[in-house]
Amino acid sequence: MSARRSTSLRDSSAESERMEGSGSWDEALDWFKLEVQHPASRSVSHHANYKCLLEAERVLVEGRGVVLINTDEAGTLLVTNFRLIFLSEGTENIIVLGTIPLATIEKFSKMVNYFLELMDFFSCSFRVFMVLLGGEKKSTKGCEDRKGTGDGRVVKNQSAPRHSEKTPSQRFLQVIGKDMRIIVFGFRPKTKQRRAIYEGLLQCTKPSRLWDLYAFSCESFKFTNANPKVRLLNEYFRLLGKGFCRASMDMINNGSYTMSNELWRISGVNSNYLMCPSYPFALIVPKSISDDEVIQASNFRSKGRLPVVSWCHPETGAVLARSSQPLVGLMMNMRSNTDEKLVAELCSQLGDEKKGRRKLYIADARPRKNALANVAMGGGSESSSNYFQSEVVFFGIDNIHAMRESLSRLRDYLDAHGTTSSDGTLSLLRHGGWTWGRGNLSNMSASVSTLGDSGWLIHVQSVLAGSAWIAARVALESASVLVHCSDGWDRTSQLVALANLLLDPYYRTFTGFQALIEKDWLAFGHPFAERWGMPTVSGSSDRPPDLCRQSSVGSFPLPPMHQSLGSSAPPTPSSSHAQNQHSPIFLQWIDCVSQLLRMYPFAFEFSSAFLVDLLDCVLSCRFGNFFCDR
Repeated sequence: MSARRSTSLRDSSAESERMEGSGSWDEALDWFKLEVQHPASRSVSHHANYKCLLEAERVLVEGRGVVLINTDEAGTLLVTNFRLIFLSEGTENIIVLGTIPLATIEKFSKMVNYFLELMDFFSCSFRVFMVLLGGEKKSTKGCEDRKGTGDGRVVKNQSAPRHSEKTPSQRFLQVIGKDMRIIVFGFRPKTKQRRAIYEGLLQCTKPSRLWDLYAFSCESFKFTNANPKVRLLNEYFRLLGKGFCRASMDMINNGSYTMSNELWRISGVNSNYLMCPSYPFALIVPKSISDDEVIQASNFRSKGRLPVVSWCHPETGAVLARSSQPLVGLMMNMRSNTDEKLVAELCSQLGDEKKGRRKLYIADARPRKNALANVAMGGGSESSSNYFQSEVVFFGIDNIHAMRESLSRLRDYLDAHGTTSSDGTLSLLRHGGWTWGRGNLSNMSASVSTLGDSGWLIHVQSVLAGSAWIAARVALESASVLVHCSDGWDRTSQLVALANLLLDPYYRTFTGFQALIEKDWLAFGHPFAERWGMPTVSGSSDRPPDLCRQSSVGSFPLPPMHQSLGSSAPPTPSSSHAQNQHSPIFLQWIDCVSQLLRMYPFAFEFSSAFLVDLLDCVLSCRFGNFFCDR
């Protein structure tokens, strides 16, 4: 996961300069004046000699003389079994903005005369604006088909033709990424280049077999310590103070990994994943709790996700535990003696016997009203009177649907108000709600509070505040904290992982950060495929597994400016708002980490560039760690 990519991170300032450069859009788009110097796009052999290719990466379709509209650069466009790559003309260096992994592509579509209308609209709108200010008295030549309405809007006169019938139409391909990029490529007419690239993307983004994915052809098994079970056990050994022991597959196979200290032990009761399919094969539980009691306690928690230890303080013995909501029933009167005993054992004896047992906080990540609403489905929250020396606290963090809608609004804001929007177009061209030549130019001062209205920063603040509160209880009060939400794999993972990061400096190193993600996100069953729209495996066991990509096009709604006809995207089943399970939970957690990194840069071994690389790896599925659900 932390492997270095072959390409360097994009330099945002240099990229911005390229986007804002003085190059002429008209020159880039005037294809019919260019000589055809290269053949049309074509399929190529798997041994195409490009220095930019990764191990086992094969070129499937090649197109020359393509222009990246975002930056006005001409070059070669390649479709491989892993990426869509744009190479600069002559040097064949990778242009990062125009290069995107196939798994990161959310939608791609064909367009005609797209940017000619854009530039015509902007040019005429700017001239009308200057006339209104009295700064230009000349006639707006070339803009006779547009006129001002007097209220700041510019409308198009449909009677005036835009192009001569002899002018060849321009060919464009728009690629929308899950990383908020919108890339537009321009093709020469009458060369069938766009068709070849489009069909190549159509084939490669919808592979029919699991083994066609690049992650299964890059021989990741050659890396040392490649088994996630071994890495998880090594982390457990470190938490129990047994860091001198090293896990191995032999240890896992013969079950000799069930070590313990004076308070906690590693249980193999879930080694076959029958008790809880979404929990890891090994769990840290109180030493005084037997495996039979562990199984009984799992029956009282949603999805069988019983309270288990995520982190323990090496000096005070306080623990940070996680679970799902209890099943208290419609009358909120259901109880489990085994569950109460297990939770009580999290409050181990303090070092001084005179001080008694430590306090337990039960941190429910949900708003109180949401927890009460879950009672209708048998869920709910704990009553402090049923759990020894406990206090229940509600954090009020919204659910996955609120986070999805918040990201959609944030994306709208960035596209409209960013210095350079996600498609590379300067915000001056898009300010005021103008929608790709089909809308109008409204007041540029409108919607300046859209960033706040998105709610994204408020959500990030809620997660940060909740995690800081948890860490403070463990570090300052030597109290134990049990964290849960509804199912215990979204908000719970955010809070627990972030509190781990605050409490343990090891998790702020490269190796520790990887261990943290593998423990609290991957091993504890965060549904990456469902939340991100990753490739998922379907089919019965008697035939090779097929691959179906869950679409996130419907989950992160695109602004009207991003929608076009003739698009290709993975099919999205019709579903209600509640059934849409896509949500940027992991992205939001990475944002929280980046906020901490900005405040305490010297507390981390890595920088924000590493977080960008990590997100690229998550979206690209290059290593396969984030393919599956639970």
